[in-house]
Amino acid sequence: MMTKYFSSPRKKPLGRQQASACLVPLLVLLSLAVTGCRQPKSQPPPPANLPAEVVVTTPRAVQLPEYLEVTGRIDAERVVDIRSRVTGYLTKVAVQDGQFVSAGDPLYQIDDRPARAKLDEAVGVIERLLGEQRFLKVQVDRFEKLVAKGAASQQDYDSYKAKLEENAGSLTAARAQHEAARLNVEFCSITAPITGQIGRTQLQVGNLISQDTSTLTTIVSINPIFVYFNVDEPTFLRVMNQARESGRGLGIGRRATTADVGLVDDVDRNYPYRSEIDFLNNQVDTSTATITMRGRLDNPYSADPAAPRPPLFRPGMFARVRLPLGDSVERVFVPEAAIGSIQDRKIFWIVGADNLVSAMEVTLGQKLGSWIAALAADSSRPLATADRIVV
Repeated sequence: MMTKYFSSPRKKPLGRQQASACLVPLLVLLSLAVTGCRQPKSQPPPPANLPAEVVVTTPRAVQLPEYLEVTGRIDAERVVDIRSRVTGYLTKVAVQDGQFVSAGDPLYQIDDRPARAKLDEAVGVIERLLGEQRFLKVQVDRFEKLVAKGAASQQDYDSYKAKLEENAGSLTAARAQHEAARLNVEFCSITAPITGQIGRTQLQVGNLISQDTSTLTTIVSINPIFVYFNVDEPTFLRVMNQARESGRGLGIGRRATTADVGLVDDVDRNYPYRSEIDFLNNQVDTSTATITMRGRLDNPYSADPAAPRPPLFRPGMFARVRLPLGDSVERVFVPEAAIGSIQDRKIFWIVGADNLVSAMEVTLGQKLGSWIAALAADSSRPLATADRIVV
């Protein structure tokens, strides 16, 4: 009996693409499982708000005299417009524009030939009259003797005597004409009437110069020089009372009242120059309630071409004037760098005991280097040297 065996069909192995397709879902599931089992890491908390660091300093108390600071104007001691005293043509310009000159230095030359001709004419007139005078004197002496002898009439004698007196008058007039002609010749040479600096020459060689009309240039004195400034009536009274108490007065010398002067562009507001108050106006200006004062200060310069040194102050400049008003008083100074502005108010920041800052409004005063005097606007909270100021 035959037994039949039946074998089951064999499975074919999976290809590579089929195996990859089966692995992808498995990997996705594993990754999700692992991710779900991990605990999330805790994030660090945000940093707390730390207080800002600032640089602080303390005010300084300084004993300084009380001053009034005003703006002044520089002006020359003497200003002269150079005009010709005669009419004529300009033949020579002996100076350069802006040159420093001394009194008597030649400036301009005007054609003097017409003036010299007038001078020669005046000399001729005098000589003619002197000749007539000699003749008339002889005639008067002779007729005086003849009249005494009865050899000549009194009328002839009186006639010669009258002519001699007339000659004397004509001679006086001729000598005056001669002096005028001589002066006109002298006026053709124009010299500097004062020591100072010359301005720009307005007319050049060849132009006709009119007598007392054409301005050739202007000379201003340079050293010394004046500074004019105005003070109000209360300040004026304080200055006068101080001068009386100290024995000082107005004028030049050791006992003169002084005022310090500085340049307007000096950022440190220094006052290195000293003036002596030599003039006080005789009345108060009712429209401004101020009075004009004047300080006289040295303004040296050198016109030596080898070592020139121009003057510091020029007429028309503005300057700062510091006028002492009394004895020394204590002032509180703060760094100028600490000062800020809110519109037209000046403030700085103060660190309190709780390390919180607050603004203080102040009124500023005189400067001392990089520091400036400050006065609290609120009198109930004065500025103290123990305060901490933000710089």
